[in-house]
Amino acid sequence: MPPEDPALEPRHPIQVVARHTGLSADVIRAWERRYSAVCPQRTATQRRLYSDADARRLLLLRRLTESGHRIGDLACLGTDALAALADGAVSQPASTVREPGPPPAPSSSSPLLDACLRAVRSLDGVAFERALAEASVQLSLPVLLEELIAPLLGVVGQRWREGPLRVAHEHFASAHLRSFLGCTLVCAAPRADGPGCVVATPSGQRHELGALMAAVVAASGGWSTLYLGADVPAEEIAFAARERGAVCVVLSICHPADDPGLPSELRRLADRIAPGTSVLVGGSAHSAYHRCIDEAGMRCLPSLSHLKAALDEMRAP
Repeated sequence: MPPEDPALEPRHPIQVVARHTGLSADVIRAWERRYSAVCPQRTATQRRLYSDADARRLLLLRRLTESGHRIGDLACLGTDALAALADGAVSQPASTVREPGPPPAPSSSSPLLDACLRAVRSLDGVAFERALAEASVQLSLPVLLEELIAPLLGVVGQRWREGPLRVAHEHFASAHLRSFLGCTLVCAAPRADGPGCVVATPSGQRHELGALMAAVVAASGGWSTLYLGADVPAEEIAFAARERGAVCVVLSICHPADDPGLPSELRRLADRIAPGTSVLVGGSAHSAYHRCIDEAGMRCLPSLSHLKAALDEMRAP
């Protein structure tokens, strides 16, 4: 006998729910198996079917984990409690937006970081993908980016420069992380109706993982995000921003920290960008260009949490 409430009718396969919520099918299955976050019905062939209520609950869980809550703390709450918590988490007025402090201690992600480093040292792609998939289930998106992936890039780079790791290790880690972050960006489900945001690295900057993380932050925050990739000339960034009617442009500057051509590239972008379009600049090497960033009328952001706060502030009514 069908349920009296149509919202409880199990009718959506997992692929449809994944598209609707922006969660990957793997994450949905893991949240169901480990935390009983939802309890879908099964067909005679053991295919999962989700109701509208299940999809709404998963969407609320995604929003809350992206704002920093842990899935283990949320899964036991009712949907009404999740909705109330989400309304409080995302309805903060602009006047009360606080400057983010330093990121929390990475204790929660240290075992996962160790697992990733072991996989990189042994060039074990299967183990690396498994560790990253585990991290995407256990950690909220901000923690995943700032406490796992960013430190992992820093450690791999440092050990490559100092000798314990070789160029092959650095390229191996970068290739797998590029694929992982690209999938994460797709799963973040950039909103077509959100304000426009263009993300790239400027000409001469060929390291794109920082820009990919910035694109994930923007897309998960409700921005209609266009990711252009690495080493993009100022004229093309400005063109893309105009074509998309972008409210802001986000640049990542990671390496090198002494590019003599970058200041003039930033000035060209400032000259060509449409009036009213903000340019936000971050990345591990952005502070080396602090003066020319200021002179170009752009805004420096020292971390992904600062980027998220700036984007949320720009979207606040």
